[in-house]
Parts: sequence; C-alpha cells; structure tokens
Amino acid sequence: MRPIRNIFTLTAVLALAAPAAAQAPATAAAAASATTRALPPAELPAATLVPAAPAKDAPVPTVQKMLDEHELAAAAADVPDDPAVADEIDSESADLEELKRAEEESHVADQGPGVPHQSGPGRIALLPELDHDLVQLQAEYDIPIDVNEAVVGYIRFFQSRVARKHFVKWLGRSHKFIDRYRQILKEEGLPQDTVFLAMIESGFGNFAYSRAKASGPWQFIGPTGKLFGLKQDFWVDERRDPEKSARAAARFLKQLYQQTGDWRLAWAGYNAGVGRIFKARDKGYEDFWAMAAVPGKKVLRAETKGYVPKLMAAAIITKHPEAFGFKAEEIDPQRWEEYAEVNVPSATLLAVVAKSAGTSERQLMDLNPELRRACTPPRPYHLKIPKDQADAFAEAWPKAQGKVRMTFAGHVVRKGDTLSSIAHHYGVPTEGILEMNGLRNGKKLRVGSELIIPKPLSGGTLARAEEPAAPARAPKARTPEPQREPAAETSASATVVASHAVHPTLAGAERKTTLRVQAGDTLWSIAKRLGVELRELCRWNGIENPRRHKLLVGSQLVVYAPATGDRRG
Repeated sequence: MRPIRNIFTLTAVLALAAPAAAQAPATAAAAASATTRALPPAELPAATLVPAAPAKDAPVPTVQKMLDEHELAAAAADVPDDPAVADEIDSESADLEELKRAEEESHVADQGPGVPHQSGPGRIALLPELDHDLVQLQAEYDIPIDVNEAVVGYIRFFQSRVARKHFVKWLGRSHKFIDRYRQILKEEGLPQDTVFLAMIESGFGNFAYSRAKASGPWQFIGPTGKLFGLKQDFWVDERRDPEKSARAAARFLKQLYQQTGDWRLAWAGYNAGVGRIFKARDKGYEDFWAMAAVPGKKVLRAETKGYVPKLMAAAIITKHPEAFGFKAEEIDPQRWEEYAEVNVPSATLLAVVAKSAGTSERQLMDLNPELRRACTPPRPYHLKIPKDQADAFAEAWPKAQGKVRMTFAGHVVRKGDTLSSIAHHYGVPTEGILEMNGLRNGKKLRVGSELIIPKPLSGGTLARAEEPAAPARAPKARTPEPQREPAAETSASATVVASHAVHPTLAGAERKTTLRVQAGDTLWSIAKRLGVELRELCRWNGIENPRRHKLLVGSQLVVYAPATGDRRG
C-alpha cells in the first residue's frame, strides 16, 4: 500500500481550535493486555448532530430530520470519502481496472476448458513446471482444483508482462491476509482455500473499488453488503473492513453452496448471481465446465466463464510461486498487525487517538480501513489500535478525552452561498468543511445540497474569519492575491477570508526566527503550533496559495515570533 500524501488533512485543520492532546506517559501501565478494552466514561455528553437554523420556508437538512435516529447521517452514504482516503481508493481501483482491461484485451476468459488433464501417475502435461501428478496437486487444496486449458490460460496470463506486476503485488499482500482469512473461513465452516476468491476479486486490496461499484477485499456491491450486515453510511464503509467482510463473504458463499451443491457453481454465482446458474441448469447444463464451454454469452458471460479458472490458477501459483517464476526476492511480504479494540464514546479526531496511543494516523487508517473520515463516527465506536500500544493508550486517554470531541451542524446550500461564507457563519476553517464532505474545492457547491459542518464540542471554538493585526517589522514579501470561489449556482465570487486570529502574545513580536520543516508538518499545523494566523505565515514566506504549496522536509520558514515556544529549527 503506497504512502498517502497529506493524510487526513482535516486533522490538522480542526486541530487549529482544539487544545493539544496530553502526551502519552513514557512508561505504560503494567496491566495485562486484552483484545478488547472499555475506556473510562466520557466526561461530557455524547456528541450530537446540531442542525443549522434554516430560514423560514427553507429546506430542512436531512441530518436534522435524523436527529432522533441511531443511524446518524446514514442518508449521506453517497458523499465522497475524504480526499486522502479517496486517493487510496483511486490507486487500488486503478490497479484493478488496469488488470481488468488487460484480461479483456487478451480474451483469456473466452478460452474454453478444452480436454482436462486426467488423473493418474506422471507429471501434468499442461503444467510442466510442476514435478508431481494431478492427484498430488489436488491433495494440497481443500477446494476443487482442475487442470485444463482454461486454468492454464490464466496461469500464463498472470505470468505475462502486463499482469505479472499485479500478481507480484498480490503475493506480497497475501502474506498479510491469507492466514487471518483462513482462520475466519474455518470458523465459518468453509474450505480455507476459499481465500483465493478474495485474491482474484481485489488482490487483497481493502480500498479496491470496481466499475460495478463493488468495494473492499471481497468486492461487495452496496445492497448485498447490507444484506449480510456490512454497514455503509457517511462515516464508515464496512465492506472495506477485512474481517467483517470476510465473515460476510463466508456466509454468502455458504448460502450459495447450499443452493448449488458445488463449489465451482457457488463461485460462479458469487460473480454472476445465483439466478444465472439456475437458468443455466434449466437449460440442461449441470456442470460449470459444461456451462463455460457454450460459445457466446447465452449461458454465462465471459467474466463468469473466466472466474472459476482464474481462482484455480491463482491458487496454483500462490502455493508454487518459484515454479512459475515469481522469485522470493521480488515479493515484498506485508504482515498482519495484531490489534486491540478501544471504545471511543463519540466523534473524536484520529490525530488525538494516534497521539494518545503513540502511533500514527496512517497506522490507524491501515487498521481501520472502513473509516471514511478523519474522525470516528458520532456514536460509540470500537476502534482498532496497535496491540502493543493499548496500555499506553489506556493511561493517556483520560487526559485527552473531553477536549477534542466533535459535534456537527447540517447546512443546506442556498443561492449566494460560498464555502468561505459558510465557514465564516459557523466559525470554522474552510478546509474542515472540504475534508468532512469529501470536496477538493468549493467550486462544486450546489443549491439544495447538504453539507455537514464539523465543530469542536468543547475546549474552545474554531476560529472565526477576521483580519489579523500584522506584526511589527514584518518582512517585505509579495502579498498573495486573495483566492476567489464562485457562489453556488451563480457567477458571483467572494474572497476566502477564513483564518486564525493572531495570538495576543505575538501582536507585537519583532524577532525574526526560522523553523525547519519536518516530516508530517503542514502550513496549518505549523500556524496552529506557533499561535499565528495562517495568512501571516504565508505572507512572511511569500506563499501565494497554501493549499497548493508543497512543503519540503528540511526547508526553513521565516517566523516573526518570540524566542519561546516550539522552534524545531
């Protein structure tokens, strides 16, 4: 999984107004570790969704209508994910789509099964790479394994130049997920080698999203995922949860096997729908290979014809990678991370949880890929953290909770609204609204659309827009042109003025200092840490657009501030 740039920018934005979380103690409590921990009760009431007061006869936000419902903001499930999460979805989905196109262009799925290799002593003629017979090969699996032209065709496809790089990536991920999936499948009463279905569906990619709108490692479409208990709303998409989706897939496949009586047909039904399998049987085709041998798509589509041989091919290569040319030195094996679950009682920034646990937001994202926002949902939520950090978290959390929890307002966009005017009205940074609603800029506001506005529940308010006082002897630098954004559905524009007021102790600051940029720094986090206004920090350094400016690790920023404070120069 590739590194994410500017992961969870919302964290830095909302942290402008929230006090810093207490630093975790150097020594962890000696309590025995456990896989599930209950946190101390919250000091404040649970976060609630606070609607904006609409004008008379104005539309009422859906979020307001749902104030008394447990599924908070469930109607907003189609809102895009945070940009950082969306980038990861785009990356894994692009890999999936590239391989899909290569498969279609090769027409490997159109190749019929041909004459299968017969059981008996001697090497398998179609697979000269293996030095044992078919009976020995089949004995290595608890699922059906056939060797025919269709299966061998997919083995050769995965060895091809265009597909090989993807299969290498799959083999790396397999080290992380196969053992855990085998355990789940065994617990659910399925053959453990059913794990290879997840391999051909997504390459074990938690963020994979297909052209058919299927998501997660087991590639559930929305309705089927909900049918098998996978929650999907504004805050989470449990189709991306590797363990929950594996259990849902196991229940689904068990049902398909009970309906068809054959694992090959159950897999085909997972891909095409069991109704198509029943129709094929009604036409007199009882066996999957007989269905796949029929030319055209009268019985099965090409994708389904290739589904079963592709699964078998992936299984054969994965257990014999060296024999098929996949060398150990080219595979980057990922590992499963053991975790503890902690009960976060209400909406809380992931940055605070990460700091309390002594870990990173990226690690929390890897452990909780179902999260769609840079915070936990506004309801009690079981969040996974690294198991070896559980004691430190339990000790540090009571000092941090209550200061950084969040609440939300619902806002219906009206004619003339701009992102900056909405941010000014609620006293929050524009970046927080962008991140919470999965927007990359404010140009896509539409009259009648709904926005969720993140606000701190306590510990101060997010900064309202106001003109800061310039520090004395500020360096002469080119003043950036104000950014402009269109009003919703109109040609009018407004200046983006949402910013953080200059800290009173810095109003007369005269000393010029420098700050060295470190990994993870953003302009917003630096401004907050120094207690200065973002616009001033940009003006001092000749930065025109803070959203597009790329901070380079090791570079220096000019700061006009007292000598005390955070100066990591």
